[in-house]
Amino acid sequence: MDDRPEPPAAGGVATASERGDSLTRQVGRAVIRTLRPPDDVLTTIESGQALQRPITTGRRIVLGSPRGEADGSVLTTLLALVFAHYRHDRVLAVDLVPDRRTLALRFGVRPQLSLADLAAGRVDADSFEQVESHLTHARDRVWLLPGAGSGSEGATLPPETLPNTVLPLTRFFGVTLIDRGPQSPAELDAATLAAAHAHVLVDTATREGAAGIGRAIDRMIAAGDDSVLARTVVVFVDRPSNEDRAFNFPGTADVLRDGGAAVFRLGHDRHLARTTTVDPRRLAEASRATAIRVAAEALRRSG
Repeated sequence: MDDRPEPPAAGGVATASERGDSLTRQVGRAVIRTLRPPDDVLTTIESGQALQRPITTGRRIVLGSPRGEADGSVLTTLLALVFAHYRHDRVLAVDLVPDRRTLALRFGVRPQLSLADLAAGRVDADSFEQVESHLTHARDRVWLLPGAGSGSEGATLPPETLPNTVLPLTRFFGVTLIDRGPQSPAELDAATLAAAHAHVLVDTATREGAAGIGRAIDRMIAAGDDSVLARTVVVFVDRPSNEDRAFNFPGTADVLRDGGAAVFRLGHDRHLARTTTVDPRRLAEASRATAIRVAAEALRRSG
């Protein structure tokens, strides 16, 4: 992700100065940086190479938070920033939740148009330049399409939104991240899952979070997708304020990995926990490394 200073987006939301790492950890990290184990360095290099591999058609990665306890928009934003940093093609972030605007807040922008606006009409375009005016330029090489704008509380998107509006846009992007939120209408949810090249499921690092992930995977398999685990990345998010000491992460990860899924753990990050707009310069080092690995694995599993 880009560490260069970036001016706030026009009309954006101010970013708090809280850094993901404490001052003690920042100093300690600077001291040991030159002593990093070779395996850590190789993992970072390999992930970067995996993210830069050529793809012939755009990849659609669908993110979901089964119970809504973990904010999937944070991970969607982090992955978009990673892909935009390592790749040279465009990235599109789509929010399928009409009455939620958290993805726009995470990027610090106020979109003029939404997915609901586009779905109400029809966008016929033969080039990116023709569709760009319908999207919000969030960061360098990142465009955003929120579910809906203000005054859309309680609204729902019809199932034909995905094939008629979203999928035609994705051909102009190397990677499209689709945040389907915790719950979508059944028909829209089925259409979204069917269109996915890879899935990312995110929940809290708790027993309830593990159970939520398990139920979500069961539903996806029951929908007729026997190969879903081979295309799934699971991310457990630490929440120290509500830590579940009885949560057995190694055991849970082993079960999921035995089934074919990839599993990661995103540690507590003060910047992500206490601010609205994500500033990649202020992320904890561990958060940055985890986001890179998750993005690389999701892209690898997308085919």
